Amino acid sequence: MARSTNLEVVVRDLKKKPLALRREGLVPAVVYGPAVEKNIHISIPSSEFDSILGKITEASLINLIIKDGEKTENITVFLKTIQRHRVSDRPIHADFYVPAAGHYMHLNIPVQYIGEPIGVENGGILQTMVYEIPIEVLPKNVIEYVEIDISNLDIFGHITLEDIKDKFTEDTKILMDEDTLFATITKPGAEEEPSEESDEDENLEPEAIEEKGSNE
Repeated sequence: MARSTNLEVVVRDLKKKPLALRREGLVPAVVYGPAVEKNIHISIPSSEFDSILGKITEASLINLIIKDGEKTENITVFLKTIQRHRVSDRPIHADFYVPAAGHYMHLNIPVQYIGEPIGVENGGILQTMVYEIPIEVLPKNVIEYVEIDISNLDIFGHITLEDIKDKFTEDTKILMDEDTLFATITKPGAEEEPSEESDEDENLEPEAIEEKGSNE
């Protein structure tokens, strides 16, 4: 199960324009999904939102602590989308998704490679091909990332999905072929040998072959 990150937010007054909220250092956002009766419009302090963005992915669980006057409600959500300012790249709007328990959701799980491969120490070159794994998963089985240890990978060794699929629960649907290559160690290619044919050989014309006449 992915760890949960707390984020305190406030239900916002829809009469207040988003631009006015941003001028006050707030990011307008919406909470939606099959597990909520209606969309919840909230605002998030920009400083708090910025502090978690570098720590979470779309597979991270976020515990929204929603304050509405004297009432407080906790909802577990996933960060679905972020809209950013075209110039400053600052977040200007966010969408949080609340999945229904027992229903599959589509996520891309980040891949983290750890360790220094034996093959690199022996002169090989590490190549990594996959950095996200698309899956369909029940909310209760979401993992935040997949860690792949490549320290035992030697030259010509490789890791495929078949080697790491046990990191997911049996009911998780991995949307990749089992032979998908994740990492491999290749050997540096040898330089091409110069051709042994001399220029003199290249200029030789093919020997003419006389065609036998029909009278022979």
